[in-house]
Amino acid sequence: MVVGLICASTALAAPTGQVSVRDGRELLRDCRPWVPSGLNFYGRVIPAKWNSDPDTLAAQSSFGAANMEMVTRIAGDSVRYAVGMPFLDPQSRQYQPDYQDELAAAVKLARDRGLTVFLLMQWQGRTKVHAVETMPGPSSLRAWQALAPRFSDDLGVVFELFNEPQSVTRPDSVEWERWRQGHQAIIDALRAQGAQNVVLVDGMNGGRRLSGAPELKDPLRQVIYGVHPYIRADMNSVPEWDDYFGRFADDHVVVATEWSHFARMCEVAPVGVVRTLLGYLEHRRIGVLAYGAESQDSRLFKKTSNGRFDLTSFDGVSCTSPDAGPGEDLAKMFGRLSQSWAHTAPVSASACGLSPAHKAER
Repeated sequence: MVVGLICASTALAAPTGQVSVRDGRELLRDCRPWVPSGLNFYGRVIPAKWNSDPDTLAAQSSFGAANMEMVTRIAGDSVRYAVGMPFLDPQSRQYQPDYQDELAAAVKLARDRGLTVFLLMQWQGRTKVHAVETMPGPSSLRAWQALAPRFSDDLGVVFELFNEPQSVTRPDSVEWERWRQGHQAIIDALRAQGAQNVVLVDGMNGGRRLSGAPELKDPLRQVIYGVHPYIRADMNSVPEWDDYFGRFADDHVVVATEWSHFARMCEVAPVGVVRTLLGYLEHRRIGVLAYGAESQDSRLFKKTSNGRFDLTSFDGVSCTSPDAGPGEDLAKMFGRLSQSWAHTAPVSASACGLSPAHKAER
């Protein structure tokens, strides 16, 4: 089914999850204005038979249809997969040429269900490889040049270029310029290869700060931005959220590509603050891809007596209770976002910005 036909008949067709940006300012899914919702998974951040910590290995061994059921249970429309940079860079000592096949199978698992997939380039601890970059550089560039062609014929796959670039809390102009150059090089390379996928760029300070970010140039105007608004002592109120990323979202598409809540956060992130943040994000049309569904200390799901899972809740329990968590709050928020998306008329094919040359891989 060609993209143009999808846009013309969205009301009749099942979602294909293709993503574009209109006028550089509005995110669309299947040509309808869209605020993403879904879950993070790290079960494919390492290749088969690669060693890691027990939590990552457990997520790897259990990865499958149950992960997709979690997305459905929480009313999400997207998944975010961490992919291991050392195993994708052809010049890395840890390069694994067959790893792309594992990632392709994971993407197909989600895309066959109409879910949108965010692929994020992960360089951090779960790979069990010493970090060669804490800001996008030559290794992440090579990794994307190797990986992107595998998925560039499917606009239902978003490329998140580098997970959590590191910096001080308030980066100076020199740090921001490094951030800009690193991401710009990847964007230029992907467009030179012919990839038209939406690209997503994380903020600085571990994905927390977007305020002050220099503009990135994309001839297709298909760049969006990611924030990780974990509630901390310096980031737990509306004025602080405005400062870190909220005002930036007035003029840019922003997605909270990673967020969750754990019992250790309760002192600075009590229930009232958590609900205020979720309301803030929804009001500003900042989507959420929640983190930790696979984790042994997940605060999104709880195991039931029959071995399955149910959503956590803050209602009637203390913040530190083992079964407490934002699962039900997220599901309600995601449900509202889904209904809004479904009942919004699609924009025209020309405004949608999807190339008719692309076909949805279903």
